[in-house]
Amino acid sequence: MHYGIDVGGTKIELGVFDSQWQRLATWREATPAADGPALLARLAAMVAVADAQGGARGTLGLGLPGVIDAGGRLVAANLPGLRELPLAASLSEHFDRPVAFDNDSRCFILSEVGPGGAAAGERYAFGAILGTGAGGGAIVEGRLLGGHGGLAGEWGHLPLSAAASERYHLPRLACGCGLHGCLERYISGPGLVTLFRHFGGEAERAETWYAAWQAGDPAAELAHRCHVDLIGEALANVTKLLAPAAIVIGGGLSTLPEVVAELPAALGRHLFPGVAMPRVVASRLGAASGVRGAAMLGAGACV
Repeated sequence: MHYGIDVGGTKIELGVFDSQWQRLATWREATPAADGPALLARLAAMVAVADAQGGARGTLGLGLPGVIDAGGRLVAANLPGLRELPLAASLSEHFDRPVAFDNDSRCFILSEVGPGGAAAGERYAFGAILGTGAGGGAIVEGRLLGGHGGLAGEWGHLPLSAAASERYHLPRLACGCGLHGCLERYISGPGLVTLFRHFGGEAERAETWYAAWQAGDPAAELAHRCHVDLIGEALANVTKLLAPAAIVIGGGLSTLPEVVAELPAALGRHLFPGVAMPRVVASRLGAASGVRGAAMLGAGACV
C-alpha cells in the first residue's frame, strides 16, 4: 500500500492507494497549523490508523504548501507551526519508515502525468494551480523539477508585467510572500475577486463574481477578460522557459470550463508565431490529485 497525505492550512487528507494508484480509502482531520509538534503527532497517528486498518506498513509521501528550501524548512506557507522545524529530521522522529515530502503543487503534476491523469505519460508537463493561491510544478524529462532552493515552478510569484499593469491600470499589490506585484494576487481565486472589485464590482467570493459574469455584468466580464489574459501571459512565459507538451490546470478555478477553454488562445497571444503550443487541459483527477501525487512521491514513482 501507498499513503499520500496532503497537509493544508485547515485540513489534513490521507489517501491509501494500491500499486495501480487506485484509491482504497481516505479520510480528513483538522490541521493544528500553529502547533508544529501537535501537527506531526497527528500525522503519525493518522498513519498508524492506516497501518492498523490495512495490516501492513505503507510507503509515505507528504504534500505541503509553500516552498521547501534547500535546508528542508518550510517557507511562505500557512503552517506557522512547521516553519521553524527542520522537516527531514522532524519527520524521521515521528515515522518508522522513510518519508518523502515536497510542495503540494509538485505532487499535483506528478499525479497528473501518472496513469489516468490529464497529462498521462508526458515527459514534459507543467501543473498550474489556480485556487486560494497560484502554485505550480514541472515535469522535465519525466522527472520532477526541484531546482536550487526549491523554487522551481513558483509561477504565481512571477511579477505582473508592466504592459499588463498599464493595459488594465492595475496597482502593484503586496503579496504574502513579502514581494509586491506577484501574479498570485491577481490570478488566484481571491485575485479574481480583487480584479472584479478593481473594475467596479462587489464581491467577497469568486462564486459571486461567477454569478455576476453569467448574468452579463460588465465589470464581471472585464474582470474575466483581464484574468484570462494575465494567466495566458504567465503560461506563455512558462512555455518559453520549459516548453511543456501539456499544461494541466488545477484548483478551484479549473472547475470553470469556460475559463480553461479560453486559455489556449490567451496563451497563444503572448507567444511568437511558429512556436509549438502546449495543450492546456483541466485536471482529470480534481481535488484527489495532490494526495495521489504525494503517495506516488513516497513510492518513488516518476522522480
